[in-house]
Amino acid sequence: SVVAASFESEFLKMTSKLSCRYGVDAVSVDSEELGVPYCPHGPTILFERFYSGQKSRTFYACAVHRDKKYCPFFYWADEVTEEKQIRWKAEFESKRPHLNRMQLLRSLEAAKESAFSVRRYCHTCERLFVKSDADEHEGHCVKEGVFDKELSHPTSILTPLDNRKSQAQYYFSTSTVKFLVSELRRLSFSRVLCVGVPRLHEALLHTDDITSMLLDIDHRYAQFYSQECYQCANMFNGFFYEEEGSQTCQRFLQSSAKEGTSTLALVIDPPFGALATVLAHGVRKLWTMAGKELPTILVFPYFMESHITLALPSFKMLDYQVTYDNHQHFKAHMQKHGGSKPSPVRVFTNLPSPGLVLPKEEGYSLCSICKRFVSSYNKHCSKCNCCPSKDGRTYVHCNKCSTCVKPGLVHCVKCGTCKPPDHEPSCGESEVVGCHVCGDLDHKRRDCPNKDTKLTTKKRKRASLETKATSKKKKATH
Repeated sequence: SVVAASFESEFLKMTSKLSCRYGVDAVSVDSEELGVPYCPHGPTILFERFYSGQKSRTFYACAVHRDKKYCPFFYWADEVTEEKQIRWKAEFESKRPHLNRMQLLRSLEAAKESAFSVRRYCHTCERLFVKSDADEHEGHCVKEGVFDKELSHPTSILTPLDNRKSQAQYYFSTSTVKFLVSELRRLSFSRVLCVGVPRLHEALLHTDDITSMLLDIDHRYAQFYSQECYQCANMFNGFFYEEEGSQTCQRFLQSSAKEGTSTLALVIDPPFGALATVLAHGVRKLWTMAGKELPTILVFPYFMESHITLALPSFKMLDYQVTYDNHQHFKAHMQKHGGSKPSPVRVFTNLPSPGLVLPKEEGYSLCSICKRFVSSYNKHCSKCNCCPSKDGRTYVHCNKCSTCVKPGLVHCVKCGTCKPPDHEPSCGESEVVGCHVCGDLDHKRRDCPNKDTKLTTKKRKRASLETKATSKKKKATH
């Protein structure tokens, strides 16, 4: 679709800004590793930047913000000193959100015991209070009157953060929440760790057979939940902002292990700008805390499927289109199966087959040949012997390509593949898809034996051209 395509283009453009020359890989993500520098938002991540014709170099950058505008922390690893680390750690501690849980709990209890008309929420201070404390919030943006349901559903009060390069918050639609709650109950999960999914957490707390805990970097939730229900944490490097946060989370995970691993599930909705390797580290860290790989439901765009399945090989992508209440394009009422605006967000899971049963009322059904649930737009192709659609539209089979392609593409003889009608023919030239260091196609840059050797641009290009020529000869012989 036009929307999905533009979202994909914008997403890749956004993530490539970090990728100077030939891109960036995450080298070390562990927040508990000795010697990790701190920025104002916590432990940083060690990245490796690759260059054309020269040796790669490692650097530390913020684990929360992708844009230097919101966190300018950037230091080459070989320039980090102990003196700087001490200064950075002190700066972090001075800005660290110190949550007085007892005070927050008293404020919540006072609000619950007060009448609707007395309750207040200050969007300037991001604080819940009662009318008697109104003097402290004079001139602020204050919501007067808070319903009981709003107290138990804080996403209906809090203003969603909307900076897509920093901390953007999009809340699951009612249909997506209903689907997930229904499946978690059908699969008999008694505990769910919700990572970055506050709307699902709210719904699970109102069930009588599932206990839920929320991990989210937004500290505003601390005034609505106890420590056992919410912890402020960074899902990427596994850093908890409260001293007892890690232990509290581990108790939740390990208490489930006593009942059997199958009773605990993880549901994760991460920022879409995350590197798959960084995201995979966060997932595995939670598995380690639990003692084994847990049944996990991960939400991510379909066009990142190859990255997710490479980083998390036990995961597979489902056809289910995730929708959001407050996203401009991915709202439930805008979804038209096979139409022009399908959501590009999908569910990835390591649940064994048959796994999740997709809702019939939303247009999903079981393909008797593929033995998996697909949407009504995803038509089975007898030539490909699969249901090929990825982007939410019905694909068309191209006999020349011997595969199904997105609707609207036409076969280009010069390129040897299907392309948009208005594309510029490349006359048979193709992009380098192999190693960015030496040009070989049998490995990626991270595993390149020449990574630490200075390779000139001419040598790299020559190696790349030789590899392409060999590849074309092989194709011609088949």
